[in-house]
Amino acid sequence: MPKKPHPSTVPRDDYDTPWKDVLDRWHRQFLEFFFPLAAADIDWSRGYEFLDKELQKVTRRAVVGRRHADKLIKVWRCSGEETWVLIHTEVQGDREADFPRRLYIDHSRLTDRYNRPVATFVVLTDNHPNWRPVRYAHALWGCRAVLEFPSIKLLDYRDRTAELEASPNPFALVVLAHLAATATRRDPAARLEHKIGLTRRLYRLGLERDAILSLYAFIDWVLALPDALEEDDHRCIQALEEAEHMQYVTTAERIGIQKGHREGEAAMLLRLIARKFGPPTEAVRERIARADSETLLEWSDRILTAQTLDEVLH
Repeated sequence: MPKKPHPSTVPRDDYDTPWKDVLDRWHRQFLEFFFPLAAADIDWSRGYEFLDKELQKVTRRAVVGRRHADKLIKVWRCSGEETWVLIHTEVQGDREADFPRRLYIDHSRLTDRYNRPVATFVVLTDNHPNWRPVRYAHALWGCRAVLEFPSIKLLDYRDRTAELEASPNPFALVVLAHLAATATRRDPAARLEHKIGLTRRLYRLGLERDAILSLYAFIDWVLALPDALEEDDHRCIQALEEAEHMQYVTTAERIGIQKGHREGEAAMLLRLIARKFGPPTEAVRERIARADSETLLEWSDRILTAQTLDEVLH
């Protein structure tokens, strides 16, 4: 059977894929961790069904430039009623002025299409503590439309490290990885230390190998290291696996993950340059091809605000 690509091989601003991978695998655990009231009202014995293709038809959202992940599943409530509930989950990675309105439109379209109750849940993964959208409303001449949605901010878990470390839920590790990435953005050595610690914790959760690889791929994506430190990370993993008498992330896998990660970053940067400044010259392509992952990430950050290509690559 062909091996499923790891999320760590996707371009850095393909924000959807890593989150969608863990949401596909652990949607119940996701709800139990972030939205326990909803999880407790679902009859999980009846299973659930992903409706992502239906979501794409309803939202008609452009693929290019997305900085969020969304999932749509059909579940049954514990009441035993002959009905089902659609849970529309958004994981939003950037501030977006029109975000509440977009949720309102998606919510309305889903409700109209399926004629069923729709719950919209939001997880905010951005680094802006004061941006906390929880509702959308508009009114005209006494007519008022409102959507209120539960919203979780990952930054709020910064003071709950002990709770996260004690939790067996996979999403506790996901949150720890995000917090570590935020705290070590300009400190590669500290990032390496956090990444090793999270990998050690992951190995001790008692999960199956495939689940460990999926979570490790998420950690590897969000805690990207400069090329010089990738080898240190690999050596520490080898030592950890020897101590734990297990082997999950093999040398070949690590090389493939690292190579695919850098190539994906380079390809995405070239796309961003072409979109903003026009087709890159051969000299620019060669320079990007020679750059390491840390440099590519820095250039990708600069392109968001740069007015010229020289500002990006200086």
